[in-house]
Amino acid sequence: MLPSKEDMMEDIKSLYATLEAQGIQKRYTHRMGIAQFEYNDWLATQCGCPGTEEWRKEMYLTTGVRKRAKPETYRDEWEDHHLISQASQDFSLYTH
Repeated sequence: MLPSKEDMMEDIKSLYATLEAQGIQKRYTHRMGIAQFEYNDWLATQCGCPGTEEWRKEMYLTTGVRKRAKPETYRDEWEDHHLISQASQDFSLYTH
């Protein structure tokens, strides 16, 4: 069950206050950065679902680093084969 409307409104006010203190405009509220995983996992927990897999988080972060370092070739040069293996193992659990 989700929190009450009042609790959610208080959370929003708190978020906006935090953003303002950091000099971030409200229009950038959707830019959650690394906090996105924390939010996704919280939301999954609220719904009784498992959170984001660690390999998926690591793959996202690794790709972000490569994207900034090598914007022209990051899609072609993979350095995360161990993560791809973990993803394949995870996916095999759902395909029969």
